[in-house]
Amino acid sequence: MGINQKTINNIVRIFSWSIDFNRDLKRGDRFIIIGKRRTAPSTLIYIGKKKRVAVFSHTDKYGRLGYYGINGKTLYPSFLRAPLKYKYISSKFQLKRFHPILKTWRPHRAVDYAAKYGTPVYAAADGIIKHRKRMGALGKSVHITHGSNYLTVYAHLSRFSRGLRASSRVKRGQVIGYVGSTGRSTGPHLHYELHYKGKRKNPLTWRLPKQKRVAKSDLKRFQKRARSILRSL
Repeated sequence: MGINQKTINNIVRIFSWSIDFNRDLKRGDRFIIIGKRRTAPSTLIYIGKKKRVAVFSHTDKYGRLGYYGINGKTLYPSFLRAPLKYKYISSKFQLKRFHPILKTWRPHRAVDYAAKYGTPVYAAADGIIKHRKRMGALGKSVHITHGSNYLTVYAHLSRFSRGLRASSRVKRGQVIGYVGSTGRSTGPHLHYELHYKGKRKNPLTWRLPKQKRVAKSDLKRFQKRARSILRSL
């Protein structure tokens, strides 16, 4: 349709927080792009049989362009810094750690949170469950995708929350399982990984996404423009 690759990439990045591009898209669904050619679109809209999502461009006082829902918030949420109430960190993210079971030095690209057996484990942010199963050394594990760039891993669980399966949507703070010691583990703790664009990052130091909002002073004007665009369609 003559839409440049940058715009397509932005559509995937923005809507991946609300749409599972692998499962949700159906024949007959539509994307509406409003704007001038060779400039950033002013409006992006997805219309499906069961869901409609619309975002509108807004430039803040620092000149940063972003896309926000009609409520003035970005589609992406803030992330929890830690996905459970823990006692202490038993093992940090490090490139060289002496493994207590294998008795060898190897990287530990995760954070281990020591906690009581059965402590609830929460989803770090809104997302879609990719895996919910026993996975070798990780034991009972849950993998959650968040948008198109982020993935979190929760391992050594004692059990999973009922009603959840691969492809289930979860909300930030929703209980997904409980602390245990399944797999290759010396005691009850949560093995937690944070992946960004396929690479594991340190959950304690990585700059996690924070939901942005249109400034209160601009919100009424922003919403008036958004409603006018929707009415015109």
